[in-house]
Amino acid sequence: MPVSPPPAGQPRLDPAPLPLPRRRFIHLLGGGAVLAATGPLAGCSSAFPEEAVGPWREPSAHTDPRRFMLAHALLAPNPHNRQPWIADLRDPGVIHLICDGERLLPETDPYGRQILIGCGAFLELAVMAGAQRGLRVDVRLLPDGAPASAALPRGTRIATLTLAAQGSAAPDSLFPQILRRHTAKSAYDSTRTLPDGLSAEWQATARQFGLSSGVLSGDAAMAPIRRITREAYEIEAVTPATWLESARLMRIGPQAIATHRDGISMNSPFVRVLHGLGFFDPMEVPQRGQSSLARVMDRWDAFETGSGYLWLGSPGNDRGMQIAAGRAYVRMHLQATARGVDMHPLSQALQEFAAMKGPYDAIHRAVGLQPGVATLQMLSRVGYAKAAASPTPRRELATIIRT
Repeated sequence: MPVSPPPAGQPRLDPAPLPLPRRRFIHLLGGGAVLAATGPLAGCSSAFPEEAVGPWREPSAHTDPRRFMLAHALLAPNPHNRQPWIADLRDPGVIHLICDGERLLPETDPYGRQILIGCGAFLELAVMAGAQRGLRVDVRLLPDGAPASAALPRGTRIATLTLAAQGSAAPDSLFPQILRRHTAKSAYDSTRTLPDGLSAEWQATARQFGLSSGVLSGDAAMAPIRRITREAYEIEAVTPATWLESARLMRIGPQAIATHRDGISMNSPFVRVLHGLGFFDPMEVPQRGQSSLARVMDRWDAFETGSGYLWLGSPGNDRGMQIAAGRAYVRMHLQATARGVDMHPLSQALQEFAAMKGPYDAIHRAVGLQPGVATLQMLSRVGYAKAAASPTPRRELATIIRT
């Protein structure tokens, strides 16, 4: 689901102004003295703490059907890894999926569109996990009505899932990919092409949910997307409200990651050293014309690599379509995983805050959609990551269940 500045990598931020001795220290740190500075962390891994990724290891251990479904569903991609879901199990044989009003993104996602896409992905994985246990899951969307288009879906009951009788469903062929699906945010190999037939599979999945999709590949088609997405990333970075929304969700170092198990996890030894020594302040908003922004933008270079861009669009933009986009997107990602292909959503240009209006309209036109008539729900770069993607932290199942 959608990526946010800075992504879970290694942004390098220079505080300014600094006294000359401190500037010299940072110069040495960046130019070769990093080994001395990171001595206390020598041998430390950038892997996430085991307790934070434990939910990826154990979902099949649950014997209760509803908990088995939810243990797989909580692995769904979602914006800023907010995990905006509550599962109410008070009615026997039923799951009420509720949007957690405490886990919204009012600055980068002011209408809650991306949050509902994440809830749609959760819903689809729950249905797939039910089928794995031989249970058809009857889904009733938005049983209490849809939130207004310009309102955040705080506390909205997204769906009621009712389990049918044992033997009412056959396993979904994509189910084995749920535990293998991860979002690769590293550089991709731009020389490789996608497998034959994968784009057609994605298009068929989109149509299944009433949406459309396509892949843009080759330099001529990808160049405008690169330009627009880079501009959008910069806008999100220099806009104080959107940057700070992300900064407050940065989990730096193993202790913070293990404690929160959500948000933007940053665990490289280099970032941990800079943060620990006070040279990386997430709450400092990057400024145009200063090195702080230049260093943030350096991170974007890797995000311009890949075999192409996959887009997913809908006619209109009602709440049902947003949920359907999440269901379609997660299946498309699972299809990619099954074929050895990586995906990485680039959500900045699709955000609906005022300063993003120019890139928002431009990215729609670039994929062939008319702004205001059709809606670009998801945009992802696709291809083959040069480094294997890791599981992202997830909260424990018990934290999302209400009984």
